[in-house]
Amino acid sequence: MLVPTPAWDDPAKRRVWAVRAASERDVDDLLNLLAYHLTTKGRQRSRTSISTYRLYGLAVRDWIAWAWPPGAEGPRVPLLKATEDDVDRWLAELLDQGGHLSEGSKPLTPSTAAAYLAGLRALYRALVWAGAIDRNPALEVRAPRDPTPRNERRPALAYPLYIRLLEHLSGDGAQEVRDRAAIRLMGDAGLRVAEVEALDVGDVDLGEQLVIVRAGKGGKRRSVPMTRALTAALVAWLGVRRAHAVPGEEALFVNLGGRKAKGRRLRAYSIRRFLDRYYRELGFPERYRGAHTLRHLAGTRFYQASGDIHAVAALLGHADVSTSAIYAKMDRSRLRELVSRLDG
Repeated sequence: MLVPTPAWDDPAKRRVWAVRAASERDVDDLLNLLAYHLTTKGRQRSRTSISTYRLYGLAVRDWIAWAWPPGAEGPRVPLLKATEDDVDRWLAELLDQGGHLSEGSKPLTPSTAAAYLAGLRALYRALVWAGAIDRNPALEVRAPRDPTPRNERRPALAYPLYIRLLEHLSGDGAQEVRDRAAIRLMGDAGLRVAEVEALDVGDVDLGEQLVIVRAGKGGKRRSVPMTRALTAALVAWLGVRRAHAVPGEEALFVNLGGRKAKGRRLRAYSIRRFLDRYYRELGFPERYRGAHTLRHLAGTRFYQASGDIHAVAALLGHADVSTSAIYAKMDRSRLRELVSRLDG
């Protein structure tokens, strides 16, 4: 039977709806509850990023697939009676075997498993708030820690490889022009991939040579100066974009294909997809895969140019300047210079 989506702001109904959703394995309504709670009660509230919603949603779906496998007559772990031991077992399987949404998935890294745990904690916080349970079973579970330093887990893309990547996209086809501009926003200006997705045409100020990030991590706004090369890449893309964007579309980057998505906002997962394809085509080492290596490259270049982590924090939108200190560790050129002196 189809049931309408509940109004979670009704105290008289939310407990009934939450208990029903958990008891009937209604994944959509549980995710609806999670989103409502994040938006109205979470630390960031309405400024919660799209990437957080997506990651937490994936974590909740995986947890439910583990606790109540699809096709099973009933749950092996009732969602409203889960314990800390159950959450620990789920995390152990994520780290040893991988996710539970599809067969053949790779074991999760400790940092990704920790993010999944954060998503599960958020779900059970919402269920406690709704009155469906009294205690959050994931609250006291310890998140796995990765012994590998952060700067080694996701290093900055080496600058010579960045140049090779841009040369690989030196043509004047629409896709090359678009992707080159998007890549420069990450590699030159240090934008996160979600920030690139969220950019509108009006966020590019060519006169002032600024990119306005209106909703960075934590909902923070910042203005980032553009390099001449980035400005030229955006001018080229804006000239091409007119022929591909649907009327009324405000997004800076749009899809160039696809029956439904053509001419509409290009999503972060599509950016990650074409980046991974280019990295494979160029034979880049596995450690450099992913969009965040470009942001790390920008942070490293900012630090090399200034030696000022406060300036790096402002450009990258870090709330805590200590976060920016990682780019001093990522500055491999200085490490190589120090080591080369040993040969003298």
